[in-house]
Parts: sequence; structure tokens; C-alpha cells
Amino acid sequence: MKKNLILFFSVILLFVSCNNKKQGAINKKEVNKHPRLILNTENIDEIKKQSSNSKNNLFELVLNQADDFCRMSIPEFKDANNSHRKIGDAMPALGLAFQITKDKKYPVIAESWINAMLETETWHGSQNLGRSAWVMGLTFIYDWMYDALNEDLKLKLRNRLIAESEIIINDASFTRALSNHLLIETSAIGVVGLVLEDGNPKKEAFLDQANEWTQYIINHAPTDGSWGEGVQYWQYGTGYFLRFLEAAYTSGYKNYFEEYDWLKLTGYFPIYFSLPEKLTKVINFSDCGTDRYLPAFLLYLPAKKYRNEYFQDFGKKVQSATFHKFSWLDFLFFDDSLASKDFTSLPHFQHFNDHGFVTMRSGWKEGSTVVGFRCGPAPGHRNQADPSRIENVGFGPGHQHPNINHFTVFSQNEWLIIDPGYTYKKETRNHNTLVINGNGQAGAGSKWLDYMEFESRDPSPKIIYTENNKVFDYVIGDVGNIYVDEAKVESYRRHLVFLKPDVVVVLDDVNLKERSAIENLFQLNEIAKIEKINKAYKVNKNEVEFWIHPVLPQNLETIIQERKVLGNDVNGLPGQKEGILKTININVENKKAKFITVISILDDKNNSAPHVKFQNDTLTILNNGTKKVLKFMPDEIEPDKPLLNIIN
Repeated sequence: MKKNLILFFSVILLFVSCNNKKQGAINKKEVNKHPRLILNTENIDEIKKQSSNSKNNLFELVLNQADDFCRMSIPEFKDANNSHRKIGDAMPALGLAFQITKDKKYPVIAESWINAMLETETWHGSQNLGRSAWVMGLTFIYDWMYDALNEDLKLKLRNRLIAESEIIINDASFTRALSNHLLIETSAIGVVGLVLEDGNPKKEAFLDQANEWTQYIINHAPTDGSWGEGVQYWQYGTGYFLRFLEAAYTSGYKNYFEEYDWLKLTGYFPIYFSLPEKLTKVINFSDCGTDRYLPAFLLYLPAKKYRNEYFQDFGKKVQSATFHKFSWLDFLFFDDSLASKDFTSLPHFQHFNDHGFVTMRSGWKEGSTVVGFRCGPAPGHRNQADPSRIENVGFGPGHQHPNINHFTVFSQNEWLIIDPGYTYKKETRNHNTLVINGNGQAGAGSKWLDYMEFESRDPSPKIIYTENNKVFDYVIGDVGNIYVDEAKVESYRRHLVFLKPDVVVVLDDVNLKERSAIENLFQLNEIAKIEKINKAYKVNKNEVEFWIHPVLPQNLETIIQERKVLGNDVNGLPGQKEGILKTININVENKKAKFITVISILDDKNNSAPHVKFQNDTLTILNNGTKKVLKFMPDEIEPDKPLLNIIN
């Protein structure tokens, strides 16, 4: 009887064990295998095959990056400051090259770099950003070269990764779900937790903390896929977060992708913010330079996870032909089985309705006109209404600007009406919006936006009307109560009308609590040549000519102002951060005012100057041989209704 029972339970245990393996359960030995971060024991053979056939071109870039480490002299590190962050970003290329080729030169070089980084007394750099870059890069090296590294060195590295992760946790920007900082910090401690062996007392602590912050980031992600701090900081934070999310998945820890609605949409953000001259040039709202690099992997992984063929296409079209610090991720995240769908078949109009971004374009081809507009709360409407916003210190979008109802115009491969980009002092006066009695919007005056002050104004700004068709796009932005009290704003709504393909009409409806000086600002950079002709301004930017016609109010005055501003895109010259911001200032003193300003772009400098006429509340614009007629309805009292009726 006893023997029969033993035999019975043995069979049951064998059945359970086999069934668990069929269901993909991971036993203890498998959990502690290396590699496990993005590369793992199940996918490595397929990845090796791809490196020599379907993705050979991308793998060649990885080898070039890895070999570049072999050629470089190791600098003397003082810390992990901004100039050295890229080392942590790029060094996993050494581990990937080794996993595919098994060339022993790569671990030898990797050990030299590891020793130099371990000898660096502090990994501080730009708060936790430099530290996180080194932690993350070295964690991948630890995992991917686990069997090839010297045991003593591996122990020192593991202990240092643990120590640096504890510093990150203690000093983290733990409320800043809408900032690159928390995404990067979460990712760094997360991959360390994933790579530590079972039984290490820090493994569970790191993973618990990373999971808590990950859920917080996912739960407060903008509902429209955009990023309030601009493409530059979208690219930065997302680039780290994707590495952790995929590593969590491949290591068998968690699948975050199923619940991450923001990630399903976010590929549309760089697509719609891209410029037709060069796809890596972008609408540079917030702290963002216009000429960015966009690593293709940021599109490839969402494309792969959600089978989005538009993301796949855009990723392929921004794919770098030369190696860069993220070539290893381009190779790993590209799914060559996924087809592409031409992203230029997408609609020309896009409203990111959580953050209040709108992009309008005449087309996707080079030379097309692109208009960007912003009118929304700093954390997005969903987070602005969240009861936990105050407790979570506004969710932390410090790289934004106090620039509600701001717009930009790009046409014929030139910025015409500009955004100054990453500025080192946040001021409303730097943007294409209103300044009243010298006062701008809440949160201005420092290097970073005071986002708590910006978010404290109620009601918050919002886009209250959109209309788009083949002939025109029409948007109305209501600033709410975003201006400081000293401005004494009762209401301010901007009507932005894009008459495709070459005319933009700006109508500003302003009501103040008392008679005030109202300045309506149109920003140009220092390479713009400006000539006043009658009441209009003729502007030349390189080979492009456009005109700014102030139409209303009747008693307006205009001046050209010049100020030196520290901002990436002020002067239009690459690599320079300071220049002269030229401003066409259309101003009036009144309690109520309705401004109408017409921006007309010539398609050839030899064409006749545009003709703009305003009579009997009818606005007639003749530009490039085409007449456009709009009826002004000044007595329209419904705030969310157009004040301009496009007749033809």
C-alpha cells in the first residue's frame, strides 16, 4: 500500500512538473540564468540568425559601435556628468557584440571600462541622470557578459550597482511621473533588480520599488500619447523606460505592455511633431531643440508590441545609416516580420486633446507648411483634475514653458514664426502670445517652469473648438486663468485659422478688467530680414519671403524689438544657444480688443506681395494668385464658436 502511494504521488508530481513547463513556468535554475535582459536563453539563437541575414545591416552598426569602444582611449572620470552619460548608454553594444560573435576582445575591453568606472569615486551627474546611465549600461554588461567577466570584478561591479541603486532610491524624483527623471531612475533600479540572483536581499526591494514607480508612471501617463516636456524629453525618458519594460518582460518578471495605453499611442507624437524637410527636425515646444536625433528603436518597440505599421514605417525612415549610442537597441527592437504602412497617409490634422497640442499641415512632402499650437494644462487635463495632483507635487513637468496660446509656423523648409526652443529662463515674452501690462503667465521667471504655480490657476487652459477639412483648419484656445493676477485678464481666446497651404490668420479676442497695455508678439530669429512697408512687415528668411499684416484693432501700433536670449533655436544657427530674438510687437491700450493678424507665405520670392483688405467686416486675402475671403463676426457671443466664417 505504501509503495502504491509513493508511486501515485510521484506520477502526480511528474505530471505537475511537465504541465508547468508546458505553460512556460520558470523554475529556479532558469530564473538565475544569463542573459535575461532583452536577450535571454530562449531568443538568443533567433537573434544570432537575424544578425547574419534579415537584420545584418543593423547588426553591422552594433559592431561598429562596439569596435569604437575598442579604439577609444578611456578618459579620466571625475563623475558621470552629462558628457559621460553616453558611455553608459552605448556600452551594451560590447555585450551584444560578444553574445553574437563570441569574440573575446569584447570582454577584455569591457573589463577595462568597468574598472575605470568602478574607480570613479562618485557616479553623480545631473542629479541621478548620469548615475542612472552608468548603472543601466553596466547592468546590461553584467548580464550579457556574465560568464566571461572576471569573478572578482563581477562581485565588485554587483556591489557597486547595488550601492548606486540605493542612492537613486533615496534621492529620486519620486513624484515626477511626467518628467524624464523618474522614468530614468525607475529603469535603472529596475534592471538591477532584474539581474540580481534569487536570494539577494536587495532584489525584491529594488523590484518592488521599480514596480511601484512604474505603475505610478503608467497610471498618470497622458491619455493622448503626447509628452508635455516636448519631443526632446519624450525621447530621453522613454528611451530608458522601454529598456526596463522589455527587460521585465524577457526576464519573466512582468508584462507591462498590455496595460500601457500611452505607449500604444505615443508613436504618433514624434510623427506629428516632425517637419517635412527632415523627419528628425521637430516642432520644438517646451525645452526642445528643433534639430533632434530620433533613435528608431523608440518607434520599433511600440510598433512590434502593438503591431502598428505606421510606427514601423516612421522608425525605418528615421533609422540612422551610421552607428550611434543606441544602435544596439535599433537592432534588438526592430521586428522585420512587421509590414510598414506609409505614415504620410495619415491625416494632416492632429489634436492631442489631453495636453492641448494641435498640429496642422498642408502636406507631408518637403516644402509643406506646418503650424503648431499649444493650449492646455501642464500635466494634461486628466492629471490636472486628479485629486492626488497636489499630494504628488503636480507630477513634475518642469521642462515646459509659460506659453499658452503660443503657435509656430514652418514652411518651405524654414522656421518663419519661431519657438526659441530650450531657453534657460522661462518667460511668456519669448513666445507668440500676449503680454499684458508687462505681465505674462504663471510659473515664469526661472530656469524651470514653476509648474505648481502654473497648475494652480483655475480654470486651466483648454482648446474649446477644432474644425478641419481640405480647405482650412480652425482652432480656438481659451487661456482660462493662466495669466498672473497683475495682468487682470477677464478672458483671452485665440482663434487660429490655417488657410491651406500658405496663409495663417490669427484672431485674438481679449477682455481685461481694466484698460491696459496689450502686446501681441510674433517671434523671429536674428537671421530674419524685416522691412516695414506701410502697415505691414515683409520678412525674408534665406530664400523664403512672408508677410505679416496687422488688420485689427484700428488704433494699433507696431514696433520691432530685439533682445538677446539664451535659447537653442533663437538664432537659427546649429549648435549655438544664444542669439538675438527679433519680435514684431503689435500693441494697443484698451480694456477690450480684437486683434486680427494675417501671415502670408509667398511660394516664390518673385511673386507679387500679398494683398490684404479689411472692409465691412470682410477680410480678403490675395496670395500666390489665390483669393481667400473670410467674414468677421464681432458680435458672436458664444465663446466656443468661430468669429471668422471662411467664405472661400
